[in-house]
Amino acid sequence: MGTRSGTIETTFKNICLWGFKLMVSTADFPQADRLEQVGKVVLAIANGRRADEEIETYIGLDSSGRQGRYYRLAAEMLGLITNQQNYAVLTTIGEEYARLTSAAARKDFLSRCLIETPVFRAALHYIHKYKPTDNQLKKWFRAFYPGAQSTADRRFVTFMNYLRDADLLKQSKGHNELGKYSGSVVKITKLSTAGITARKPRKTIIAPPTTASSSGSIRVDIDAQKRERANQTHWMLVAAKAAFLEGRGLQPYENEHVDLYASRDGDVILYEMKSVDQEGTNLLAQVRKAVAQLYEYRYIFDEPKARICLVTNQAIANKDGWLLDYLAKDRLIAYTWTENFSDFNLSDASKNLLGGFSP
Repeated sequence: MGTRSGTIETTFKNICLWGFKLMVSTADFPQADRLEQVGKVVLAIANGRRADEEIETYIGLDSSGRQGRYYRLAAEMLGLITNQQNYAVLTTIGEEYARLTSAAARKDFLSRCLIETPVFRAALHYIHKYKPTDNQLKKWFRAFYPGAQSTADRRFVTFMNYLRDADLLKQSKGHNELGKYSGSVVKITKLSTAGITARKPRKTIIAPPTTASSSGSIRVDIDAQKRERANQTHWMLVAAKAAFLEGRGLQPYENEHVDLYASRDGDVILYEMKSVDQEGTNLLAQVRKAVAQLYEYRYIFDEPKARICLVTNQAIANKDGWLLDYLAKDRLIAYTWTENFSDFNLSDASKNLLGGFSP
């Protein structure tokens, strides 16, 4: 790199440090060496092994529980399990992983989990933007690690193992590049209290309370949203659309409620992603949810002119074709779909509704 590029790299690294340093601790950096073995922790728990020693035996290690603890902590870091007093249970995401049967599907699943951690998100953002050499990446990691430098070097080895095991890195002429899922790496998470644009939300958004509601607040089913966002098809839809927006020179954003949003020259769009099963049996229910959510979010965030769009992972079947007219002509909601999580399709009516955000 030349002098100017090096300055940009240092500046971005510092931004990453300021943006993530306060969010991470040494506990956020895995000590367990191999990503595949972390996945086996989930299978151990699914087969009734709960304690560190039992997990360790299941995954084929022997260190009186020490390595079992390291791998259990790594699985917690990825959101696959929770643990209390040496008794581990699977999360919703962990249960989904345990149902996978192929090695390729499991590897890809773990790569998505890695991206959602602050440590790997920061690193992958840096890699995607600057395509560093191994040496530059190691320097970045040393500066990012919040503990001793001697420990940082050991953690860096594990860190690189995970990135390579997950196929998140590819090499080109001695430089590291992001291997996949750039959309999930480049999207920025904002608090819903910040609003979508300069406008503040109309009300505070809270989860449904167990007692009487708080005056002046709007209640939403946050638990249901979390369950849906844990769905891997949903995750891939968000990543694919975020990559599409980045390719158009737009910055994709998300908050606790809106799956994805973007703006250009005062033109705002809100996206709601819905996963549809192969037979389409849940299509109508998913469309109804999306319609309600999109209008609700446009109202809550005081964006009355925002474009609104439903995104699914397959086209609406001919037998449900009336939904296309309903969405586009009656509700003025654009509808797009993707079957390969890369290219997006839409009807002519939706193209008019999307304007400059159209594929």
